[in-house]
Amino acid sequence: MARTKPAEQRRADLLEAGRELFIAKGVAATSLDDITSRAGVSKGLFYLYFRSKDDLLTALQDQFSTDLADRIRAATDPVTDWPAKLDACVKAIFDSYREHDDLHEVLFHRDVLASHRATHALVLNAISDVFASGKAAGAFDVEDPEATAVLCWASTHGFDPDFHGDAAPAGARLIRAAQQLFRRAAGIPT
Repeated sequence: MARTKPAEQRRADLLEAGRELFIAKGVAATSLDDITSRAGVSKGLFYLYFRSKDDLLTALQDQFSTDLADRIRAATDPVTDWPAKLDACVKAIFDSYREHDDLHEVLFHRDVLASHRATHALVLNAISDVFASGKAAGAFDVEDPEATAVLCWASTHGFDPDFHGDAAPAGARLIRAAQQLFRRAAGIPT
């Protein structure tokens, strides 16, 4: 008797196959046949979970951004000192990009799609929540937490080419500079 995998596992297998192939070959060079072959499923099964390769790409973007937003919250929630909370936020962002630079490049550095902006909203909300919570606690002097989050997100999102994927001194300097920027944006002297 053949055993079938649960639906969540089949979808996860397709996402993993797409992730691996997009990193190895690029999005444009990866075919639907490549994805289904790597995942060990038929095209018909693929279409049960995704409308197209672009739909799978959007799901990977959502997954990346959700994971990053969760990582920011996990790093900042237990920290009670507000300046340290900002530092933890910056470190979570930089650590994530160090670990997943190749995936980020393939998922987001192509034509900017509406889905790209939507997935970035997940991360912006996590950063904005830190600023809004600090403002509500009287720890931050931030007029507009949402706009401040956009500024800070942009500062960590448009990395210097020397940063990608390594822990070189340039990376340490960028992290420290971003932490100072976040603190200044929150009205905290550095």
